[in-house]
Amino acid sequence: MTIVLVHGAWSGSWSWRDVRRLLSAKGYEVLTPTLSGLAERAHMRADQVTLTSHIQDVAGLLHCEDLSQVLLVGHSYGGMVITGVADQMRERLAGLVYVDAFLPETGQCLFDIVFEPSRAAQEKAAQEFDGGHSVPRATASAPIDHPEAARWAQLFSPQPIGTLRQPYVSVRGAQTFEASQSDISQWPPRHYALCAAYQGSVFHHLAAQVEGQAGWTTSQFDAHHDVVRTHPHWVAERIEAIASELQIPRPFAKEL
Repeated sequence: MTIVLVHGAWSGSWSWRDVRRLLSAKGYEVLTPTLSGLAERAHMRADQVTLTSHIQDVAGLLHCEDLSQVLLVGHSYGGMVITGVADQMRERLAGLVYVDAFLPETGQCLFDIVFEPSRAAQEKAAQEFDGGHSVPRATASAPIDHPEAARWAQLFSPQPIGTLRQPYVSVRGAQTFEASQSDISQWPPRHYALCAAYQGSVFHHLAAQVEGQAGWTTSQFDAHHDVVRTHPHWVAERIEAIASELQIPRPFAKEL
């Protein structure tokens, strides 16, 4: 079994560095792909990168590494990506974990889910930045109280706007929000972990939509949206607990 961690917008594999190390130390095989057009792959042309590109990045990793029984985890924008991968490769997955992540219904793009002022601000920022091809990361209204915050600020890269505009469309005609017990086999077991301290975010609405639904479990972090970077121990522990509940083995666990 492998844990695949998919980062959010403006980010890269580096975002999962500490979570990856913690899970690897527990004996799990952990992969953290960087999505096209971001971080060390930022040399790619932004106008050629879409949500489909990112879904193919991760789906291609699962195919080429011949992975099965994968626990697929997405943070923030990464929820758009893991939903698309799960739609195409259900048979390879043991479970899905959304960490304060977007959860699209078929036909929705990320800009359909965010609040309208946010969409308008990002469209405007992209136009001013490079003629509308990519969205620079906005400066946080309140600085992150963390010793690594200044270093992270240097690692973020502009997000290709096509990844935010292109809708996720199910290749199976599957509905994302399923309440029917008979339909939960369309998806592996799914878990939504909300960052409760991020008040007023759209993620509160998404978590409420899946609360109590068949095939879903939910939990909360007493943290803000950047939990994967600010509180990696919490995130690693939560992922490990879900892996244990799914009876997913640790291939590299040492005998004690």
